Parts: sequence; C-alpha cells; structure tokens
Amino acid sequence: MNPFSLFGLGLSLFCLAFNLYTAWWLVRRLALKPWGRFLVIEAALLLSALYPVSRPFAAAHSGAFADGVLWLGFFVLGASFIIFWSLAVCDLLLAAARARGRAAALACLALAGGLVILAAWQGRKAPEVVRLEIALKNLPPALDGFTVMQVSDLHLGRMIGLERLEGIAAEAAVLKPDLIAFTGDFSERRERMPPGVCEVLKGMTARLGKVSVLGNHDMFTGGEPAAAFFEGCGFKMLRGQVYEPAPGLAVGGVDDLRRGNGESVKKLALSLDRSKPLIFLSHQPEGFDYITASGSGLVLCGHTHNGQIFPFNLLEFRMFKYFYGLYREKDFFVYVTSGAGTWGPPLRLFTRSELPVFTLRVDSPGGKR
Repeated sequence: MNPFSLFGLGLSLFCLAFNLYTAWWLVRRLALKPWGRFLVIEAALLLSALYPVSRPFAAAHSGAFADGVLWLGFFVLGASFIIFWSLAVCDLLLAAARARGRAAALACLALAGGLVILAAWQGRKAPEVVRLEIALKNLPPALDGFTVMQVSDLHLGRMIGLERLEGIAAEAAVLKPDLIAFTGDFSERRERMPPGVCEVLKGMTARLGKVSVLGNHDMFTGGEPAAAFFEGCGFKMLRGQVYEPAPGLAVGGVDDLRRGNGESVKKLALSLDRSKPLIFLSHQPEGFDYITASGSGLVLCGHTHNGQIFPFNLLEFRMFKYFYGLYREKDFFVYVTSGAGTWGPPLRLFTRSELPVFTLRVDSPGGKR
C-alpha cells in the first residue's frame, strides 16, 4: 500500500469517527427511539462511505456525474469534521451550564449547520486581493513601486474549475503587476486539468513576465510534466535558478523542498549577489535559511492554506516557523499566503482565499519599514 492510500485510509477512518460521534450525540441529546437510533447510525455509516468510495469511482470514470460524486465525498469529509468539533464544544458548554433538553440540542445543531454553510460560502468565494507594501534595503530607486502578484495553492482540477483561474486572470488584467509569481500546487495531483487552462495562462500578462516554482502536488508526477506545462504556457520556471527581470532586482526559486532537492537552496544562495534585493519563491514556508542569512529581499511561500478549516490553523501553526502572513527575518520579509483555492473539501472556515499583491518600496535610511 503506497503512502497516498494510507493517507486516504486515515482520512476515511477519521470521517467514520466524526460521523459516529455525531450519531451518538444525536441519540443521546435527542433521546431518540429505537427506529430513530437505527436511522442516524445508518446515515452515519452511509455518509462515512462516501469519501472512500468517491476517490476510486472518480479515478475510474470521467464526466459531470463522477466529478459530482468526488465533490460530494470531499464535502462530506469536511462537513463531518466541522459538525464533530462544533457538537463536541457544545457538549462541553452544555455540561458546564448543566443545560439539558431538546431546545439546547437543536440550538447546537443549528450552530453546526450554520458553520457548514459558512464554510461552503467561504470556500466558494473568489480570492480576495491583499495589498502589502514592502520596503526593501538596496532596492534601486527606479524600481520603487514595482509590483508582484502572487498566485499559490490553486489546486486546479475536478474540485476547482477553470472559472476560478479565469477570475484570477481578470484580476491580473486590472492590477497590471510588473511580475506574476506562481508559488506551487497549481493543479491537483494526477487529475486532468480542465480544457483551456493553458490559453488562460498565456493570456495572463505582466510587464516583466511570469515565473513559477513547483509545489508538492506538482511534484507527485516527478515535476517534469508540470514544469514543461508551465513553460509551454509562457512561464519562466525557477528550479534552483536566479535571474534579473530588471536591473538591480534578482528573482530566484526552487522546487518544493520536501519532495525536491533540499541542496538546491544552498547552491542558489551561493550564487547570489547579496548587494541586490532578491524575490525568492519557495512553496514550502521553511528550509530557506541560507537565503535569508544575509542580503535583503522578499520570500513568497504557500502550502499551509492558513489551516483552511478552523481549528486546523490552531493546530498547524506550531508545525511551521512561518505559517501565515508577513514575517521579518533580518533584512528579508517572508510572506506565506493562504492560497487562491482549496485542497480536498471545497470548504474554508474563518480563513480566506487570497491574491497577495506586493508593492516594493525603497527602504530609505531612517525611514519606516
């Protein structure tokens, strides 16, 4: 059994546990009669089967029906988690308040249902444009106002369709950035991308071009197919390389540091002219200490999705030195985006999809950073 099937098995077991807890909660809190108990337990088992059945079914079939089955399986997986933790929290609150009765239980169910609806809405929302000004040491005055648009973690495929990418392209047309930077996980692993993707990518224009690095999902097939695809769609691939899109500003990037070559960061760092600020692209928000050890610049990352579904962000942020948002490391800034799409469940809860746009400014001596 390969690691991915083990991962899928783990998610399936978690989904089963979440749904069985919900069934037990309903039986206990609503004092269900035998026929009611039978119905909720059967419903829990059937819902738990959706995710593990949808994956192989969608892999063996194509078309709108198979896509719908896959969407439903992932939706149930995410919704089951939200309902589980919200009812568990309700249990604690009801126990503390010594509250009983059907009315309190129905209020808890309404809360759980409301959170699922909110998560579905936030997951479907178009990415928000997030504007940040970054004052970089040694930035040439001619580049004051240079703009970079970051696109990350779109996970394009059967769950995230072409319309999301078209919306991003429309935003790029309005924003007119100097550089567009893709920081990995553009598509979902091994899934067929919707027709017309390359045409949309070719239509995305920036004054000084488009660059990309590969994320862990892009690397599942070895990286070469994804790199060739991006190059064919008008992107400059950065796989341990550095170049100057404009005099006095370097741009570099590496493949996903967990699935690629970890030595690539060290080799790239040795080739840098530290007198020039650097825009460094890394899908993983870690493993680039050689880059930030000296010099100045901006590191753009993704991968974490800001947890995507609360409270994963509370659990996950301890796993990364840089988790979400803007950080400072000596004369480098590090930004970790929550991504432009979603992975797995088409849900977000208390997080957002985003398109960061960075405006570089000259860091004048004694000026505010």
